[in-house]
Amino acid sequence: MTREELFEWLNTCPDHNWDVVHDDEGHLRVLFCFDEDDDELELSDYEKGYLTAFYESDAHIQNEHSGRDEDNDWYGVHVGERMFDLCVWKEEGAESEVCVVYECFLNDGGFWNTDTSKQWFLKEGE
Repeated sequence: MTREELFEWLNTCPDHNWDVVHDDEGHLRVLFCFDEDDDELELSDYEKGYLTAFYESDAHIQNEHSGRDEDNDWYGVHVGERMFDLCVWKEEGAESEVCVVYECFLNDGGFWNTDTSKQWFLKEGE
């Protein structure tokens, strides 16, 4: 596909935004299509179940639960080939805490970066 054909094809999708990532030499490395209104992280039923079970049974999370305040705590979880960050906090005056799941991606340096553009609310505060 030529560059012109690619851009013509991209323009046929007006409800989506496009993000292009180039490497150091200017070559196209990654092309993302995303819907601005869709910020929910796509997870399989298995991933949702695994993350929920981790949240509900991890001793570290449960030990901090009683003393948690509005500061947030982060927990990294591998599920198969994917890596996720669970961000947990309790808002002042709330009866229960919030847990939001974000996906992580390896950067060029071999470290995990959290992508906060899409999330899944594992637990919403009450």
